[in-house]
Amino acid sequence: MTYEVLCKSTLLREVMMEGLPGWLSVREAASRLEVAPEHVYELIAAGRLEAARPGRELLVRSDSVWHRIHVIQPQAGRPWSPRMAWAVMWHMSDLRPTWLSSSEQVRARRYVRRPLEQWPRLLSARAQKHEALMLPAALKKLLNRKGVCVGGLEAGVAHGAQLVSEENHRRELYVSPKIFAELREARGIRWNSEAPNVTFRVVPDQLGPIVDQVTLPDIAPPAVAAADLLETGDERSIQAAEELLKRAAILRR
Repeated sequence: MTYEVLCKSTLLREVMMEGLPGWLSVREAASRLEVAPEHVYELIAAGRLEAARPGRELLVRSDSVWHRIHVIQPQAGRPWSPRMAWAVMWHMSDLRPTWLSSSEQVRARRYVRRPLEQWPRLLSARAQKHEALMLPAALKKLLNRKGVCVGGLEAGVAHGAQLVSEENHRRELYVSPKIFAELREARGIRWNSEAPNVTFRVVPDQLGPIVDQVTLPDIAPPAVAAADLLETGDERSIQAAEELLKRAAILRR
């Protein structure tokens, strides 16, 4: 049995568990998007929604539905620029974004007060997402590399989020464009897999030297982890993100 087939069989067992977050039926996805189920199939075929078929039923990733609702179909307001998005998350994590001018620092502190439900849209330019299936040995080696910053669920748990980090959960890693370019040519990685186990968040090259600064920590700061959790769209992750930000706000006082 190949590693990818193993991942698919694991996924099948998981989705059969009652109440598993992260996956939606086509009908439930259609309800959240307020469209017909046929349109959901069209979005999947066009690559605009992430889906998998571990058994007979096609399942849709809840975070891709959340992303489409809050980012692809935004209400008023444009996403912040990458440098401002990272500055806001730095402020929220009680860190100083040294790359901003004094006037920009004031603006960033004002942005911190934006409603939490706007975050997925406003912070969407912080990184580009790419998914892949990595062999365990290749993933372990990558995690020990400098300049690879762990985000998402794992970072949230590291900062005290009340979530369970399963051994086979999907890792979220912030990397520079340089490291990502190397990964695209590396062995032991399958891109566009139906059962990805890694989400790469590539920090935009336009940030220049800021890229190294934001990918330097081994674990992403609390507000970055919260931003990742908010994108999942499931209630437990959103609650965990809120708790992380409340805790960070207390530290800033």
